[in-house]
Amino acid sequence: MKPLQRKSRLSIAGVALMLVLAPLMRVAQAQPQQGPASVKAAVEKRLANKKTKVKIKLRTGEEVKGKLDQSDDNGFTLTQDKTNKQVQISYADVEKVSGRGGLSTGAKIGIVAAIAVGVLAIVVIVALRNFDPFSGGITVR
Repeated sequence: MKPLQRKSRLSIAGVALMLVLAPLMRVAQAQPQQGPASVKAAVEKRLANKKTKVKIKLRTGEEVKGKLDQSDDNGFTLTQDKTNKQVQISYADVEKVSGRGGLSTGAKIGIVAAIAVGVLAIVVIVALRNFDPFSGGITVR
């Protein structure tokens, strides 16, 4: 193969890769911010479900980790993990509320699927090792 052909194939592959990845980069960058109403709904839902361990990303860029204590119309109270200090946070100051501690649903499904594949592989290996179609001999009728 000539060097020119190799170079043109590499550039075509590079352009194709960029065309595939460009839309994915936009999707990753365009994560919507939560508004005060959705932050309030998320906090109240977590309090109702007793899933109070959260990570709060503030609009200033700071992250606060802790446990939700209570909420009202304007904000909520959070007990910080490291200092055990209670902090009052306004819904308008929050960019994102996310849970902590525990596996996501996708991770749980992945673990169960991996275990199922492992068990199936062991069953197939044991069955193939013990498989002998001629164990009783060959008889012609």
